[in-house]
Parts: sequence; structure tokens; C-alpha cells
Amino acid sequence: MYSGYEIPPYYDSMIGKIIARGKTRAEALTRMSRALAEFKMVGPSTTVPVAQALLADARFLRGEYNTAFLEQFMNDVFWVS
Repeated sequence: MYSGYEIPPYYDSMIGKIIARGKTRAEALTRMSRALAEFKMVGPSTTVPVAQALLADARFLRGEYNTAFLEQFMNDVFWVS
């Protein structure tokens, strides 16, 4: 991507990815929180606010999630159905 670039409509909506790792899950989550806080994107909207909310959720931080977690989380936090 570059300044002035227009994302074609036939591409996957994922145009970038942030990956964080650490010696422990807690360290990786801390690094991811920092990376998201420092992330800057002008133009297209991103899912950064959702990821930040997930990283602030006590259930997620404790590892208490399953395949239904994200849908319930979105309903609880963002009122999306």
C-alpha cells in the first residue's frame, strides 16, 4: 500500500496483519496491546478497536473463551448481532 492507493473491491478485506509473540501468553498479549495502541491507519476502517476491546476483556485475558465467544463478545460489547 502507498499514499493514494485504492483497495480493489475483489481483494480480501485483510490488507495487513499484526502478530505479537512472547515467552508467555501474558507477554504476547502485552506486546499486542502495545502494537495496537501504536498502530496508525489513515483511510480504511480497521478492526483495531475490536482487538483492543478483546485485550481488555477479563474473560479473554483469563483464557476463558470458546468458539461462541466472539459472537457473544460482540453482542455484549458492541451490540452487534
